Amino acid sequence: MKRTDPLWGSISILIGVVIAILALVRGVWATVLLLCAFAMWGAWVILTQLIPAWSANRTYRRRISRLKKDGVTEDDTGRLLVCHVNHRISEHLKAAYPNVQWEWAVPDPARLIEQGGIGRIRVYGVPDHDLADITLSRNGTLQCTLLTPVEGTQQEGPIKPDPQVWYELQGRRVMEALIADLNSRGHSSLMVNEQGKIVTHPGGGREEVSRNAFAEFPKKDLWPRLAQVLEQEGLHTDVRDQGLLVSW
Repeated sequence: MKRTDPLWGSISILIGVVIAILALVRGVWATVLLLCAFAMWGAWVILTQLIPAWSANRTYRRRISRLKKDGVTEDDTGRLLVCHVNHRISEHLKAAYPNVQWEWAVPDPARLIEQGGIGRIRVYGVPDHDLADITLSRNGTLQCTLLTPVEGTQQEGPIKPDPQVWYELQGRRVMEALIADLNSRGHSSLMVNEQGKIVTHPGGGREEVSRNAFAEFPKKDLWPRLAQVLEQEGLHTDVRDQGLLVSW
């Protein structure tokens, strides 16, 4: 997959602007426009590149300082961080391919995890795929996209998580909060539609669509498996055409 560095992209634009100014403008105005162009580019670099990098580095140093007080070295911190993310990636892959094994194809996974971005891994035990791109955002989300070894073309969409994995990583917190809120208001059931939105039936035939919604709710063909997961949590479920009915 081809990736473009924003800084190099901005330099290319700046060069184009400078060439255009030199070609079209003469005299004092050329100097003024050139100064404005460089000033605007410098402000963009400071706001979008230097300040975020400085902020991330300061946060990282503070975290390292706290860990050092507890007797944990910087190397230990990096290893623990990589190990934690490794487990998340393994859970994500094994949800679709139980026998998968993988290894990092980037020289410094710890830096990638700290700063966020896209890193490549090599996977084994996945039919027709030897590579995958791991996207790590600064807000903690993780996505995995399988690639072919030669062409580097993407699979159609990210790997679909197993309902058990989805519930542990995303669904449990929202479901428990919803049940506590609805139960306190006299409800004994809710329904989740295909878009992941919560639908309640307050009575009189009216439907109340909650603003709360599940992110990346499992597709309808996975609802029977999701129902089993919820049954294990002590909830009663019923798979219907209009949605998954959950009662307690």
